[in-house]
Amino acid sequence: MSVPQTAPAPVAQQEDPGCPGATGPFAPSTTRSWVVEGYRVEVDLSRQALCLSAPAEAGAEDGEPRLFPTLRAAQLPSRMVSAATLAQKAKQFDDGLIAAVELAAQRGAGLLRGKAYLLETWLASVTHGSPAAPAALLFAAARLGGVVRDVPRPLAPDVTRLVDAFLADDLRSKPLGVYTWSEPLRRVFQQDRLLQAPLRDPAHVEALARVLREEAAARTTYEDVLALASRLTGPPATPDLTPVLRSLDRGQVEVGPAHAIFPPSRAVETDLAMKLLGDAPIPDGFDLVGELAARIRDGSVDLRPTEASGWYDLQTWALEPLAAPERAPEAPRVSLDPRYRELLLELFKGVLTLTRETHVKQAEVPLAGCAAPGTRRPSVVVDVLPELAAEPTVSYFLRRALGYRFVRRALEAAFGADALTRIERLTPDGPVDLPLSEELARMEGLFFGAAAAVAADLGMSLDEAMDPAFRDACAALDVLPDQDGALGSGRGREHDAEAFRRWSALEDRDVGRDARAMVPVFHDLGRRKTKVWVFLGWATRRVLVSFQQPPAVRVFAPDGREASPPEVEVRFGVLAHDVAYPVMAEIYVDRLLDRDELRAVCDKHRTRSAILAALEGGGRASAQRSVDGRDGRDEPLRRRA
Repeated sequence: MSVPQTAPAPVAQQEDPGCPGATGPFAPSTTRSWVVEGYRVEVDLSRQALCLSAPAEAGAEDGEPRLFPTLRAAQLPSRMVSAATLAQKAKQFDDGLIAAVELAAQRGAGLLRGKAYLLETWLASVTHGSPAAPAALLFAAARLGGVVRDVPRPLAPDVTRLVDAFLADDLRSKPLGVYTWSEPLRRVFQQDRLLQAPLRDPAHVEALARVLREEAAARTTYEDVLALASRLTGPPATPDLTPVLRSLDRGQVEVGPAHAIFPPSRAVETDLAMKLLGDAPIPDGFDLVGELAARIRDGSVDLRPTEASGWYDLQTWALEPLAAPERAPEAPRVSLDPRYRELLLELFKGVLTLTRETHVKQAEVPLAGCAAPGTRRPSVVVDVLPELAAEPTVSYFLRRALGYRFVRRALEAAFGADALTRIERLTPDGPVDLPLSEELARMEGLFFGAAAAVAADLGMSLDEAMDPAFRDACAALDVLPDQDGALGSGRGREHDAEAFRRWSALEDRDVGRDARAMVPVFHDLGRRKTKVWVFLGWATRRVLVSFQQPPAVRVFAPDGREASPPEVEVRFGVLAHDVAYPVMAEIYVDRLLDRDELRAVCDKHRTRSAILAALEGGGRASAQRSVDGRDGRDEPLRRRA
């Protein structure tokens, strides 16, 4: 978008009857105008193309960029909202949504009776003499989930052994992410993780399915719980009990090799890991997130949503323009230098890490592997600057907005639309004083507004940014993207765009929260280590925005005639923005760290290389010393055997 340095936020051209020659031949949707010393400036953005570059710069700590724990700590004054800032806002909202939904799905809300009810139904069958049911597993899960406290005495030893073995396995049982916020969330994490284990005894599977078939309400609840998990994260990685239920409906008993009560969900990164690695030894230096980005760029990994896709799949698809910006519909309008492309790739990696951590309980963690000259000063100088309301990632913003429509539909199907007016998003400080239904509309409007505002700044219509994949995804949700108000807040594109321009990231509490986290992606059987993605914080880079192809500019004198040099001089400037980008890494660890433990390591070691050395060489000891307040500088970190 082109405006003078001192001009207010631009608006679409409006006819000014008091200014002769105010109107011109440019389409209003791509025209901006303002007045400089009585001269009216008109700019046609339809012909412009911008260039974004990230020049090399100093200011690193020990040769590395300084890490900030939060975006607020970075204190970035840029007028251009970074895509990372919006991603951070989304991360905090998504975490709170998942936390609220997890508790609602456990206890029951609206149309959904809840997982606690399901466990109580299965436990009742055990007490009424169903010896084939996996009684120890059910009581262990119910005890972990706080559904029951007392275990029948004959089952107590088996339940204790099962719980102890489960809790000894950090990879399965250690609550991460939002599940550390409260005891009820910790309980849900451990209950569901235990019930993700595959059942290989056909008698156990059949007994559980028969209980569901005999109790219509339980069967409906079970199917609704599975549907909710699939719509929130993705399709199941292990067969659930429904195929067995359908076989019983036909008067047969068909049990597969393994079924899970609440199976984990597949994800594109774990599917790729198993495809590339399988049960072969994992080579040194294997970089899953790098492999994923490369395959997105070459087209061998297709992220387009399908009927089976979940919200996590849509969130991952939204990141595609960051890994392959040359394929984005806005690409003809923006030229990116190699360093800026590297920043977008780091943004892809960092946001994917944050997004997977939101879904940490449900996402599958597979076991892989086995080991100028002077001129006369004009009377009027017109500065035309390449203003952008946000980074020019229109496709990313659009897909994110659609993702919130998707998850809203999924939650309405599970709980009922009315229930969303009574559920509140959770935060580490407690619930937000707004119904989830209203917050979902605001988040959809925020990202849709970002897309609309940036598209206008680029001189393109928003419809141009809606590629066939986006339109197909809209059609799957019965959304008409060309209809004003069909997407976003419901109040129209112009409203959402202006609301986004008014949004203050620095005043948003979600943007200022600490997002540093560790999330597992697979376990390497050969090395006996877990490959994790770690989000270490934020770094900053100077980004320059200039015109590769300047817009067409016309200047009208106060008397209505078109002015030209030397009476006026039009200068096309460059804007510098300090933008944040995420810092992540993919490493092996001996032990998973929750948010507090990881943040203690980051705060102690400060730089990326020092943090990674501590994590790879003994993060457990480092985290414990930091939490306990002991410095331990004279005590070297020891690698666990």
